[in-house]
This record gives sequence, structure tokens and C-alpha cells, in this order.
Amino acid sequence: MNLRKSAAMVLLLAVPMLAQVTARQGTPADLKQSEFASPMVLELPLDKLKVPELGNVYALTDQDKFVCEDVSIPVILIRKSINRSKQVELNIKTTVYVRPSFDRKVTIHYSIVMGPNALKARTVQDISAKERQNRSDSSTLVLSGEEFDGLFKGEHPGKLKLVMTVEPDR
Repeated sequence: MNLRKSAAMVLLLAVPMLAQVTARQGTPADLKQSEFASPMVLELPLDKLKVPELGNVYALTDQDKFVCEDVSIPVILIRKSINRSKQVELNIKTTVYVRPSFDRKVTIHYSIVMGPNALKARTVQDISAKERQNRSDSSTLVLSGEEFDGLFKGEHPGKLKLVMTVEPDR
């Protein structure tokens, strides 16, 4: 009986040793960020919007790895609602971050595109971004119900297109 208890104790102590956390010195390649000069164009898929989420709020974070003139976009929150005219309103809240350097004026032009065609929905955000700080702005795109449903059909699903320009804000 003592032998069984000893064997069980050895196994219990050995298992955590197999799952040890390791650490190593990182390199810039580990960050996997891409640097762009202004203006930078991003096209983000909107397929998340077809699945209902709690509160109809959708977070886009894949764009954080793209940096334009020391400015990144860590998160874009899209709140989807339907107005009285049965139009779909997409309230877009963009948060930008400026690396340690100097303040920037960030202008983001939004549109929704399907293949080579841009839908009529367009909006602009102007953000006075301070270095080492997150700053946000929001605006709304309005689509008809048919336009919104069409974003998820056909060969070219809809994408949110951002054109971001960055200038010094001194």
C-alpha cells in the first residue's frame, strides 16, 4: 500500500514539471508588426457582423499589427443597430495609440466595399492623438437592410475599408 501511495505522489509531482512555462528574450520579429508610411489602407472583413453578439457590439483587433507613422489602431468597436426606417446603423468607435515620439493628427476615412465597388456609406474621423496614450473617436455608417444583407453574399463579401493619414500635431 505504501508503494502505491509513493508512486501516486511521484506522478502528482512529475505532471506539473512537464507543463512549465518558459521565457526567452524576444526580438522585433516576434512582434510581427508591419510599418507603413501615410496614408495606410486597411480592409477588414465584416463577417463577424452576421453572427449576433451580446449587445450587438463587435470588436476588431486584427489591425493592431499594422503601424502607420508610429500610430496603431488597437481596437475598433462596431455597434450594430436598426433605426426606425429599418436601416442598419454601424457606429464605429476607433481607438488609436501613438508610440513614444510626438503627438499626431490622425484622419481615418471609412467606407464599406464589396470587391472593387464602394457602397455609398462613408464617414470620417479626426483624432488628435497624444503620444503614449489611447484616443478614440466614433462615427456612424448607415446602410439599407438590403445593402447590409448583401455584405455576406456573393464572391466578394463586404469589407470595412480604412484610409488612415497621419500628420504631426504640434
